[in-house]
Amino acid sequence: MTPSLWNDISQLAIDSEELKQFQTAELKKMLQHLYQNSPYYKEKFDAAGVNPDDFTSMEDFAQYPTFDKYEERESQAKSIELEGHPLGMHLSCDIKKVNRMSASSGTTGTPSFQGHTYNDRQTIFKNFARLMDVTGCKPGDKVMMAGVMSMWVAGIPTVDALLDFGANVIPIGGLVGTAKVLEMMTLTKPDVLVCTPSFARVLIKKAKGELATDLPALGVKKVFVYGEPGGSVPEIINEIETGFGGATVYDMAGGTGALNPIFVSCEEQDGMHFIAPDHAIIELYDRDNDKVIPWQDGAVGEFIYTGLHRECGPLIRFKDGDLVQVNTKPCKCGFPGMRIKFIGRVDDMLLVKGVNVFPTAIRDLVISSGDKVTGNIKVVKPTASPVVEPPLKIKVEYKNGVSESELQQLNSTLSESMQRQLRFKPEFEFFKEGELTLEYGATGKVQLLEKLY
Repeated sequence: MTPSLWNDISQLAIDSEELKQFQTAELKKMLQHLYQNSPYYKEKFDAAGVNPDDFTSMEDFAQYPTFDKYEERESQAKSIELEGHPLGMHLSCDIKKVNRMSASSGTTGTPSFQGHTYNDRQTIFKNFARLMDVTGCKPGDKVMMAGVMSMWVAGIPTVDALLDFGANVIPIGGLVGTAKVLEMMTLTKPDVLVCTPSFARVLIKKAKGELATDLPALGVKKVFVYGEPGGSVPEIINEIETGFGGATVYDMAGGTGALNPIFVSCEEQDGMHFIAPDHAIIELYDRDNDKVIPWQDGAVGEFIYTGLHRECGPLIRFKDGDLVQVNTKPCKCGFPGMRIKFIGRVDDMLLVKGVNVFPTAIRDLVISSGDKVTGNIKVVKPTASPVVEPPLKIKVEYKNGVSESELQQLNSTLSESMQRQLRFKPEFEFFKEGELTLEYGATGKVQLLEKLY
């Protein structure tokens, strides 16, 4: 590792006393600043009965109110009306210090905005440099950014961070389409490709088929994926690595308010390491009981985070909506601390006879069933309610050449696996390869739910 990128705090265990003392001191300064300078947060803290002057330990933090995307959008709608900008009433710095605005994909119809000051961008640069260090990248490596750029928070900021690191950046963006991306890959021969897992899989399929491109011959050594849980699924990792001729897949993630990225997997591909404990506080949260879950091996909860040094619009205890599972076992790579795996979205959770069902878990089970499926699925959600009357309908795409008898066996195998492992009764509808129409969000994420309402 490059010593200049790391400090004594940055590699401590998440539950170590030294890290807790550091985070307590940094967090108290942040909370006091907000209480004194942000009418929005002062009102929010007063309503919750907390005062930063009384803050003495990380255990106190559980008493502070959480933030979520709906409150964020309400705050931003109000600031558009009253202040003439979309950064929210929780903006806590002089707006003239903001020198970049980014936005989310706006999955509910309205994008949420994130601003960055110069100092915010320096934190992003440091976090990204650590990610590059963990993955063995060096300045001068050719890196193609094939994720959606536009105003997305993981787009241009990623390009900026790569430039600051010293990479030779090829910023094509995924919206140009697979044909243009493959053309530019053929001409530029990138060492690293950055995109969503679903885009990487589409590239492989198109290269083998209509675009007739020898993808392994292009020499991509690493594929950085983000935005979807697929980068931690063994079958998807294997598909991408094989399709790119032996490239290594690295999964990366973060929390927008914590100044991405803050997680990255290593070559062991056994979860994502937390690389920014000196810049962000992360918690595991039980939304149903409003409690913080201890960091224990195998624990599952909602990921919430707080950026310790964010100047523009800090998000205190932001509920991200992602469900994660904790792995505290030592990693063979030697990097200390726990790791996490993203397993689904709280928003996408369905209830089938009282059983929690996640579309990503269904997709992962289908992919693991064998080589007769493409891995493309759709889970049919008939109403706005998360409660679905059984059987849950699932559309599955199978590969060319699968016979009728093999399809019947696949139906039986999948049905038994779903009932045994995920504990619900499915009803499958099968589609030939290429006939299941996939839909993608504005940021390139494949949509696993088919909503009929």
